[in-house]
Amino acid sequence: MLTDLLLLAPAALALALLLLWRRKRDPQENASSKSIAVDGSNVMYWGGEPSAKVLFQVLRAVKARDLAPIVFFDANVGYKLSGRFLNADDLAPLIGVSADQIQVVDKGVVADQAILEYSRTNRLQIVSNDRYRDWRGRFPHVAKKGQMVRGQFRDGTVIWRDKGSFR
Repeated sequence: MLTDLLLLAPAALALALLLLWRRKRDPQENASSKSIAVDGSNVMYWGGEPSAKVLFQVLRAVKARDLAPIVFFDANVGYKLSGRFLNADDLAPLIGVSADQIQVVDKGVVADQAILEYSRTNRLQIVSNDRYRDWRGRFPHVAKKGQMVRGQFRDGTVIWRDKGSFR
């Protein structure tokens, strides 16, 4: 009996470690007063076509303001950027933030809802050009002045629409 337990212990430990490694990252654990939510699925289009380079540059500009971006993506982000599924670990080196700052929502889940809930719960601004008109009834905070930080990527440069919009 004891030998059976000793034989099963490494397998149980390995299973527990695998489950911990594969568990979904919770961006709530990363929110701070220096955080800002980023609609990655929107920002990747700021230069026209979907681009990891644009995301990288926008996130770099956000970090230059001493802010920690928490980036949200629709499940199809990988197909838009590289023709295959990409998880947070795959996206992190492409866009210059750590995987624990990235949330790729599950297929069938709307990233807009996730980012709006997250920003409301943590009282964070959102970097996006999306106006979220369909969501304003449920998330009225999105219509408040200063809630949204808008911009564009032109000629290799991030241009913020309202430089005073960061809190």
